[in-house]
Amino acid sequence: MADTVFNLDQPMGALIDIAVREFGEVGFETVTIGEHSLEVLQVKQMQKYLDKLVDRTRSGKKISLPLWAKVWPSCLILGYTLTRFPFTPGCSVLEVGAGCAVNGMVMARLGLDVTVTDVDPHALLFSRINVLKNGLDGKMAVRRADFTSDNLDSRFDYIIGCEVLYEEAVYEPLVDFLDAHLAQTPTAEILLAMDKKRLGRKFFDKAGDSYAMMKSVANYKDKETGEENVINLFRMKRKGA
Repeated sequence: MADTVFNLDQPMGALIDIAVREFGEVGFETVTIGEHSLEVLQVKQMQKYLDKLVDRTRSGKKISLPLWAKVWPSCLILGYTLTRFPFTPGCSVLEVGAGCAVNGMVMARLGLDVTVTDVDPHALLFSRINVLKNGLDGKMAVRRADFTSDNLDSRFDYIIGCEVLYEEAVYEPLVDFLDAHLAQTPTAEILLAMDKKRLGRKFFDKAGDSYAMMKSVANYKDKETGEENVINLFRMKRKGA
C-alpha cells in the first residue's frame, strides 16, 4: 500500500475512476465547518470494502484499514477552532496525517498557504479529488510525507493534525518531525486534536522538553449512539519563543 503511487495531476474524472476501482461506489458529501461548506469524497459502501479487505487477509496479504477516509469528530472540532484562530494573513500551514484534507481545505478557504500530507496513497488520492471538487486547485499542495521518517526541507508557521497519535511507535518520531518543520519564529505553533482516549504519554513527555503546551477540551454528542464524548485540543509553542 505504501509503495503505491498515483499520478495526481490527472483530471478529476480520471482520479475518481481510480477511487471507484479500489473502493467501489463513491460520492461527495457536504461537510460544514463554521461558515464553510465543503464537498468531501466518501466511500459509499464501506462495509463491503472492509469485507473485501478481510478476504485479502485470508490469502495472506497485508492490509491497511482506511481510517483516513472517515471525517473524525476531532477534525470537525479542530476545523471550527481554526476558523476562529488569529492566523497572520498568508501564513504557511502544514497538515500532517491529513486524511481527506478537510481542515487543509478550510485553511485554504481562509487564504492561507497550505500543504496537506499523508502517507497513504489513497488518502492523497481523495485529498486531490477534494481539492479539485472544491475549486482549490493551485491554492494548496498535496504531498506524500511519512512523519516517522521523511523531511520536506521546509518550515511552516503552523502545523496542524487530528488523531495522529494512533500508535506508540509514531510518538517520538513525530516530535522530531514537528521540530524539523515548525518555523523558528515566536508566533509559530502546533495545533493538535484527538479523542481523549488517546493518551500519547511518551509523545507529550518528549515534546514537553522543548514545547510549552496549553490544553483545552471540547464536548460533543455522537449522533449515532447519543454518547457524550470529549476531544482534547493542544496548542504547542517552543519554550522561550
